[in-house]
Amino acid sequence: MTQGITVTTPDTDNLPDPGPALEHADRLLRHADPLTEGMWSRMAARLMRCALERAVDRHWHQARPEVIACPIIKMRILMLETALGRASARDAYTLWSSLSDATHPHPYELAPTGGELRRWHDEVAQLVRQLAAVSGPAAGRAE
Repeated sequence: MTQGITVTTPDTDNLPDPGPALEHADRLLRHADPLTEGMWSRMAARLMRCALERAVDRHWHQARPEVIACPIIKMRILMLETALGRASARDAYTLWSSLSDATHPHPYELAPTGGELRRWHDEVAQLVRQLAAVSGPAAGRAE
C-alpha cells in the first residue's frame, strides 16, 4: 500500500458507456431540428467528447485502474501511448482538443461544420473500438 494514497475505482459495470453519447451525436448530425438551430453542432461535439472520455476511462479501468485517479483527462489521453502507440495517442489528444474547442464558443469563432463534426464522429467511433479491443471484453461493451 502506498503511504497516504488510497485509489478507488468504479466497478466496470457502473462506468458510463460511450455508445449512447455517440448515438445521440449521430442523431443530431443526421436530423436537423429547427428548435436546435445554432446549438446542435456544439451539442454534438460535446456528446462526442463525452464518448471519448468515457472510452478512455473504461480503458484505464481495465488496464491500470490507478490511472483513473489522475484528475487531468489530457494526461489520461496522452498516456494511451502505452496501448495505442505514440501517434495514435497524440491523434486522440488532438481530437479531444478539437472537440473541447468546439464546445466552448467564442464570439470570434464559427461553429464547427457538419463535415467536421461527421469526421470527428467517425474518429471517436474508431477510437472507442480500438480502446475496447485493447482493453478486453468488459470494456468491449462500449459498442
